[in-house]
Amino acid sequence: MKNRRVLPRVAASATVTAMALALTACGGSGSSASDGLTVWYAPGSVPKASLAVQKNFPGLKIKLIPTPNLETKLKTTLQTGSGLPDVVVIGNHISSYADISTKFVDLKTMGADPKKDYVTWKWTNGTLPDGRVIGYPIDTGPQGLFYRSDLFRKAGLPTDPAAVSKMASTWDGYRTMAEKAKKAGFKACDDANQVYFLQLEQKGQGSFDTSGKYLGDNASTRKAFDYSAKLLSDGLCTKAAPYSTDWNSSVAQNALGGFVAPVYEGPLLETAGSPKGVWRVAYPPGGPGSKGGSYMSILSSSKHRKDAYKVIKWMMSPANQASGFDDGLFPSALAAYKSPELNAAQPFYGGQPTGVVFAKVAQESPTVPVTPQDGVVEGALVDALKSVAQGKASADEAWKSAQAQIAKELKR
Repeated sequence: MKNRRVLPRVAASATVTAMALALTACGGSGSSASDGLTVWYAPGSVPKASLAVQKNFPGLKIKLIPTPNLETKLKTTLQTGSGLPDVVVIGNHISSYADISTKFVDLKTMGADPKKDYVTWKWTNGTLPDGRVIGYPIDTGPQGLFYRSDLFRKAGLPTDPAAVSKMASTWDGYRTMAEKAKKAGFKACDDANQVYFLQLEQKGQGSFDTSGKYLGDNASTRKAFDYSAKLLSDGLCTKAAPYSTDWNSSVAQNALGGFVAPVYEGPLLETAGSPKGVWRVAYPPGGPGSKGGSYMSILSSSKHRKDAYKVIKWMMSPANQASGFDDGLFPSALAAYKSPELNAAQPFYGGQPTGVVFAKVAQESPTVPVTPQDGVVEGALVDALKSVAQGKASADEAWKSAQAQIAKELKR
């Protein structure tokens, strides 16, 4: 897998919506029907191979427009109704479009079957509460346990992925692993937030259930929070978040020998200057969990709906998605999991075909409900764990403070 710019887990969809609504109404830069079929996509959000779509449809005039800050622009343009594209790539927080669901084509009416071809939970998260499927699956983010085999050997820990997976099959096993790593002079945990969210993903739990009931203060959430906070207070994590210079330093200085993360954080290891051939990937502690990824949607205003659907089906074909593995995009297409690309040995990981691990996790992961208010809840709990990491609050104090903040935000 090559480097890819990926957003952190906490996607503040509520903030994006607020930004869009606050912008002064203005025209978009999309094209009219006479200009052909227009596709907006964020740079790096689709497999590079899929950008050759024009060659596959010589009879169509397809305009691919890389669009930074895409969803802010989309929501602004939807208000004006002018300059809208035919096809647009949107993120995992599809529920933020529930109030304007008719602005998007229900892909079931075009022939999409949300029970086949792509991992189930991706289809589910691409479906609105009214049953309209507006998201055609692109990539996904199955979780794994990344670890350095040489440092694990030094700590007397197993080094084979199967043996590591067995030891860390439970969260108690993972903690034992982290304790042995600490004694050996390195950490097997980077950011406790990663650990916290994975525990909930494994249960198929989001911040709210499908009816909108708040779940961020229930027993399983508190248990996951306390477990993660204790890793911090016991000094078992580096307390460095991915995408930070501190994280890069901890990798380069051999201070970080293991961490829980989605597949798309793997390329960060090369960026940080880690030696080649020593890292491996095991199944995530406690069971499978996945998150994130984007979708392709067709706008109802499009005068090219049938052609648009043919275009996104080709762009997101198993072959194109499989090729995207090297771009840092893990496929959601089931057939892609049998491809040579995902089953190939990877030199950076000592010849381990890590795609096999992540494919199994992606297929076995439960569905986690995604709502527009997730960012509010998740942001508060991330800050709470940060206060524990900084020694500013106990786990109990941090928890209570976060819940009070969430309650206040949800009343607005």
